[in-house]
Amino acid sequence: MDTVKTLKKFNAAIDAFFSSRLIIVEGTIRSYLELVADESELLRIISESAKNNAYALEYKKAVSRDGVGGFLTIPSNRRQLITLVTGLLYEFDAKTLSVIDFVTRFFPAETSHESYRLFCEKVIMPYADAFRYMLEGEPRELSEAIAEELAIIPYPDKAKEDTDFWLYSLLDIVVGDNSSTEENRREYVAMIKGLLYVSETRNPMLIKTVWIGLKNTLGFRKPFMRELKEIEMILKSYGVID
Repeated sequence: MDTVKTLKKFNAAIDAFFSSRLIIVEGTIRSYLELVADESELLRIISESAKNNAYALEYKKAVSRDGVGGFLTIPSNRRQLITLVTGLLYEFDAKTLSVIDFVTRFFPAETSHESYRLFCEKVIMPYADAFRYMLEGEPRELSEAIAEELAIIPYPDKAKEDTDFWLYSLLDIVVGDNSSTEENRREYVAMIKGLLYVSETRNPMLIKTVWIGLKNTLGFRKPFMRELKEIEMILKSYGVID
């Protein structure tokens, strides 16, 4: 397998998205999916990413709705991101999901082309970065300081399970909270989903960082008090926070 040649073809296919337009992007999507089918390395990455990350579940986690409309939160985990976006592209190609409706709904702008540019920036670009990382591999050298920082105790499955339960409960409350503005609800949902995604990494340092942001953003407001206290107690019991 020639990774350099595969990467060159992949980059050309991604560049085609950025030079396309929403009304003609179906052809760009089809060409990209044909490349994936022809290149064993690309197909391998998609298959490996999907092993423990089902597209339907990733889509459900990524898409949120409130009283005003829907919005999309892209996964921070590379394999989840690859599974989600590849699945979307297959759905667009099969016309089980309209690419025009999807892009204009989740990336509203004054014109459809501006919506499409946002889609490329916020979806295709991070997707391409994740793919390139998987193709090229992790950096071979790490400084001793970074290596020590990465040598951490992972977040146990039980802790993640318990945290996720209360986070999803909190998500339901936030989406239905009419006392918050639309902008605030979107911010709250993004922070909650951010904590859900970093918990997948089992990295206590990342979990602690995002938790602090979530706690400060919601400010232990009364409608969210119980869920936030439960999450805080779990994080303390597993030594993530003091």
